[in-house]
Amino acid sequence: MNDASNNPLALHLDSAVDNQRETVLIDHLTQILADRLADRSGAPHKPPWTPRDHVVVGVLPAVAVPPRHLSAPDEATADPIRRPVESLRGTQAPPVLALDFRVRTIPGRRTAQLAVHCRFALYLEDIASYAEHMEYLRGDEAPSGAQARPGELLGVWRRHDVDLPDLAIEVPLGEGDLDPHALSEAQQVLDRAVRRAVDAHFARPEARRPLTAGPQGRQGRRRRNVLPAEAMADEDAFHRHVAALLDRDAAPCAPQLVLSAHAQALDGGDHLIRVSLHNQSDTAQSDWQDLSVYDCRFAVLPGDGISIVPQRFHLAPRDYRLEELAEVIGRGTGCAAVPDGSGLRTETLPVHVQRTVVPRQAGVRHPQWRELADDPAPILDSVEVAMARYSREFAAACRAAQQLPHHKAIEADRAQFDDEARRFGLGRECLDLDPDLKRAFQLANAVFARVNDGRTYDSWRLFQLVYIVSHLPALAAREHPQRADLRAELDHTDVLWFPAGGGKTEAYLGLILTALFYDRLRGKHAGVTAWLRFPLRMLSVQQLDRTLRMLIAAEELRVERGIGSPHDDPFALGYLAGGAGSPNDLHWERGWWRGWETEAAATRTGTFAEDHQRDRLVITCPYCERDSVRLRLDTDAVRLHHECAACQRILPLHVSDVEVYRTLPAIVISTVDKLTGHSWFPEFTAFQHGPRHRCAEHGYFSFPRFGACLAGPSHCTAPSRGYPAARPIKDPVPALTVQDEMHLLKEELGAFNAHYEGLIAELQSGAGSGLPSKVLGASATIEQYQDQLRQLYGRRPRAFPAPGWTLGESFYTTTRPDLRRVHIGVLPHKRRKADVAAIVQGELLTEIARLQEEPKTLRERLALHGLPDSDLPRLLFPYEVSLAYVNSKQHGTQLDEELGQLSDDLQHAGLDRVEHAVLTGEVPVPDLAAAIARVQREHLDTPRGERLRALVGTSVLSHGVDLERLNLLVLAGMPPTAADYIQVTARAGRTHAGLVVTVYDPVSRRERSMFSNFLSYHRLLDRMVTPVPVNKYAYFAARRTLPGIVLALLHDAARDPALKPPPEGADYSKDFKRWWSTQRPLLDPWLERRIPACYRERVEGVNGRGLENDLVARIMDTWRQEERPNLNKGAEEKRTAYLFLQQPLTSFRDIDKSTSFQSLTSSQDAFKALATNTADSKGGEDEPQS
Repeated sequence: MNDASNNPLALHLDSAVDNQRETVLIDHLTQILADRLADRSGAPHKPPWTPRDHVVVGVLPAVAVPPRHLSAPDEATADPIRRPVESLRGTQAPPVLALDFRVRTIPGRRTAQLAVHCRFALYLEDIASYAEHMEYLRGDEAPSGAQARPGELLGVWRRHDVDLPDLAIEVPLGEGDLDPHALSEAQQVLDRAVRRAVDAHFARPEARRPLTAGPQGRQGRRRRNVLPAEAMADEDAFHRHVAALLDRDAAPCAPQLVLSAHAQALDGGDHLIRVSLHNQSDTAQSDWQDLSVYDCRFAVLPGDGISIVPQRFHLAPRDYRLEELAEVIGRGTGCAAVPDGSGLRTETLPVHVQRTVVPRQAGVRHPQWRELADDPAPILDSVEVAMARYSREFAAACRAAQQLPHHKAIEADRAQFDDEARRFGLGRECLDLDPDLKRAFQLANAVFARVNDGRTYDSWRLFQLVYIVSHLPALAAREHPQRADLRAELDHTDVLWFPAGGGKTEAYLGLILTALFYDRLRGKHAGVTAWLRFPLRMLSVQQLDRTLRMLIAAEELRVERGIGSPHDDPFALGYLAGGAGSPNDLHWERGWWRGWETEAAATRTGTFAEDHQRDRLVITCPYCERDSVRLRLDTDAVRLHHECAACQRILPLHVSDVEVYRTLPAIVISTVDKLTGHSWFPEFTAFQHGPRHRCAEHGYFSFPRFGACLAGPSHCTAPSRGYPAARPIKDPVPALTVQDEMHLLKEELGAFNAHYEGLIAELQSGAGSGLPSKVLGASATIEQYQDQLRQLYGRRPRAFPAPGWTLGESFYTTTRPDLRRVHIGVLPHKRRKADVAAIVQGELLTEIARLQEEPKTLRERLALHGLPDSDLPRLLFPYEVSLAYVNSKQHGTQLDEELGQLSDDLQHAGLDRVEHAVLTGEVPVPDLAAAIARVQREHLDTPRGERLRALVGTSVLSHGVDLERLNLLVLAGMPPTAADYIQVTARAGRTHAGLVVTVYDPVSRRERSMFSNFLSYHRLLDRMVTPVPVNKYAYFAARRTLPGIVLALLHDAARDPALKPPPEGADYSKDFKRWWSTQRPLLDPWLERRIPACYRERVEGVNGRGLENDLVARIMDTWRQEERPNLNKGAEEKRTAYLFLQQPLTSFRDIDKSTSFQSLTSSQDAFKALATNTADSKGGEDEPQS
């Protein structure tokens, strides 16, 4: 059992020098953690240290065995070694360290000869010195808040390692049952080794024993472990009293560590063998010793004529590329099973290494942005040639696999790649077909070159370039709808599936920029070009900042090159996420927004910017790069600006919902639940039809607000001749819809989203050119995506990019030996997962700070590998920030308190305090933005005590957070799903090699199983993702979405002159009732036709008609028998939304509210009262607080 030779962090000489240096650092940190969690340094520990409280892995504790007459017969007699580990929970049976593995022997052999190499540690006490007693009594070593007891005899725990390399055992393979204690010879060797270690320790005079009774007690009876007060007078008195009171006759016990093995016959003549260690010591045997055994490890080596046969991991997917990874050497209990030569061994701190996936050159001309901006043809030619060459190689691999079981699978993969090559060729054809599209593509590349000028990268990754060009036909279809092959691209939903941190955002941003320029070049002067959506609470402030920077550069280039007309709207970004993070409407109080009157007063007194320092979504100015962005309220324009105090530039960012409706910015970023806005805000109709009017002061609108524009009558007086008509927008439907983090659209959220996606598709079919948006998705974690996409969008599903026929290799990527990420697993004994996570985070923070002060150890380790030891501060700086991920706010609070104590301790030790932040779902988006910006802008010149060095976060940090300095990650328990785990762990190691430590919950059966299968789970991690559960056919979900869908359709109908709508639209019941009562013969058949379409597939044949027909029939019955009759009631309700039997969804989180213990009616009444009361206070204006 040579741990050094099995080091997964051994340097790979083909990796980059900087990566090797980072590997040495991570290896050092890994050993630091091993020393802390398993105490492998061997150093003695001062009081009050005890192994019971500090050694947390590899522990086989002594157990309290109840008297036989109190034990149930099966508990007293059952063999715990043969019982599944899960059955040991909650019993008195001892914990087990075990390996299960399959063996194959020479036919006819009756026994299996195995060699077992055992290692473990005993902890035995010495008497602490007088100086250590006095140090403890002074409080230097006392635990925080503890009260030292004068006269207590203290011990110093010493570790005694026992190493038994040659324990030979024979395991019977016949039908007879093996007594687990029958391995007598090996067991005797084990017993003697334990006894020798105990006897050798207690042969020393300083060994700590119990005290005998003093003059105040009965002779021979032991007292509490307390010396008289006079014993502490001086050192001589201390030694004199200890010598007099120490019970030298007390006989020490030796832990009863038992080695067991048995075999079970399997089909085919193989056998399943289980070798285990367990501790049969009874805590009642000694009240003054620790009979637990620590840091237990063992290895098993098969003898002659025996081989260990790998088994298939039961969760491994059937993928021909993964066949080798799908095999496991064995399974551990209380450990992971890892290969060790021709045998296997236990590993209580398992390590898995992820290598770096990098773009493949594939003979392609370097895809530099500047060259593509000048002339894309040479680079695109080289890509097309390379794709053709790879297709031929793929075909050869298919021919070689003709007689193999996976032949059909590899053919399917080849067909997927060939289709990508076809679409890339079609994209190139579109560049030749449409000069405006070609110019737009060149301008998009010029923007990327400008934004990234001076950085170390200057080009696309291969998959990004192919992705963008392949989707150009979807843009060209809007100008050339007569081309069936281009129009067909809109019938597909394409998901970009690429690992986290691989460049998905840049890929779809490149396509969005192309679409922006193309829209302006083809005459679309205003309106939304791209709608970028995120699941609930996953809207990343970093992606907002990245998109804003690209948009600003695009607008500057548009003006410089004279793209479009001087009267065209400038490119702008809309942040449609009103709620806690930004206002819905500047009139109403919501979250941090205090309402118009209060905020306007703060503007007049000059305190507004200071009051809202923490509420900025953007801190660093994209124009001048200074951290001087502030919020400013423009009371005349009724606008909330992000303005730079340094350069006086206003950022083209609209952060309230109503401002987004008033400006129709080129890019809109929102959460998915903003789709419910189609029901509550009639101005959403401009997303399909464009606006009706334009106020010179306050922007677009379609339905007047109490006779005025959207600013309201208190801020705008309508012109005597009315507001002028808005200039018609060419093709107002957004060209692109991009759904990021698509894997999170599941369950109720997915079903609600599917119905509203059907609504949007139906609305788009009757607006503008009649062409739908091109729907794109992106995710790092998908599995069986086809059904999810079919249900969500009713279109044909596709994934990009296609895999290759070899694991880790494709046309787009290859795998390098450079270290990307190191995973370590910890299954703690006795301690809770949050406690141990706090220990791990504290150790990492402390060691990095120590190395910054005293780098000698790191220099020596680098020199040992012949690596340069220069500029160590630069090497250590990316490892300063650690993130502790928690699954509950309670654990977040605990780790926050632990970091506070650690900060005090480090400051006391001269290593500076630790600035830290807790980021949960309750933290406002601006606070999250401030913490991220702080990590990004701090550098080595910032005093260490002022740098943010520790984060505690929940799932709010698991998506879209990309921090170069975040490379140490600790998880307090596993996230709910493999997809969540992938997303969380991808926060570390994005630019530098990362270290991820997962502390598993020992109480959870699921997490114990994951720990036992640690290596297999991580090798197959991407395929551990479960399919996303979505059921759009659930009547419950459709019943909840029906009212909102009908109301959105009514708002859309109010834009159709043929239906004779009121100018004010259908938002208010008095206007709607007048329309409904007079135009019912027109509206009824119109709704009868359009409601079913919202619940049906958009492309025929994508989904089965049976389930759709059933759902449509039930939902139309509900409409006709329940909801439609309810619309006939009196107009006592102020808004039309409240006429429905069930009010329209205000967000996709409404389902959560309905599960509370309040009645649904009271919740609706509260919502209605909030809107109505606010409206009354504003003279009749109102807006729901969704």
